[in-house]
Amino acid sequence: MSRMRTAYRSFRNYRIHRMAERTLAAMDDALLKDIGISRSEIGLVVRGLQRGQEDKAGEP
Repeated sequence: MSRMRTAYRSFRNYRIHRMAERTLAAMDDALLKDIGISRSEIGLVVRGLQRGQEDKAGEP
C-alpha cells in the first residue's frame, strides 16, 4: 500500500507543479516582473529553488 501512496503523491505533485508552470508561463512579462521573477526562472520558482541554488541533479 505504501508504494501506491508514494506513486499517487508523486503524480499529484507533478500535476500541481505543471499547473503552476503553465499559470506562470501564461502571464505576460510585465506581470512576472511585478512578482519578482523572469520568464527563465519559472521552473526554478515552481520547484522552490532560488537564484544561484542547484537542484539534486546539479543543474541550476
